[in-house]
Amino acid sequence: MSAATDRQWAVRDAVLRWLLAKTTEGYRSPILDADAIGAEVGWVASPLTRDEVVDASMFLFKENYVTGVPVMGIGIPRPMLTVAGRRVAKTGKPLRYKVDAHEAKVRRRLAAPLAETSATTTAAVK
Repeated sequence: MSAATDRQWAVRDAVLRWLLAKTTEGYRSPILDADAIGAEVGWVASPLTRDEVVDASMFLFKENYVTGVPVMGIGIPRPMLTVAGRRVAKTGKPLRYKVDAHEAKVRRRLAAPLAETSATTTAAVK
């Protein structure tokens, strides 16, 4: 994967971790702020941009990890963690882990029928 894709996943993880931290502190729906997110999660790469945080909030919303009111150009300005979002955030695993695990499962499913077909075809030819 590219560096841009890696960063995109890292930003999503950062926003999710930040929301868990804020929820734990008692803020149910904090205002998205790229600088506050970076400071809270110890972001060491180049500073988070507003657009990256907006994209991350929309991804989390579409995946049902947060709820809120989408606003064009702002994302979810005051996101709230859902039960699923809290569960995923508490595991500490990157969001990409779930996607990678799903893709590996799909690849295994696709590879199995091809192997069976070749074995069947070989047996039928003899």
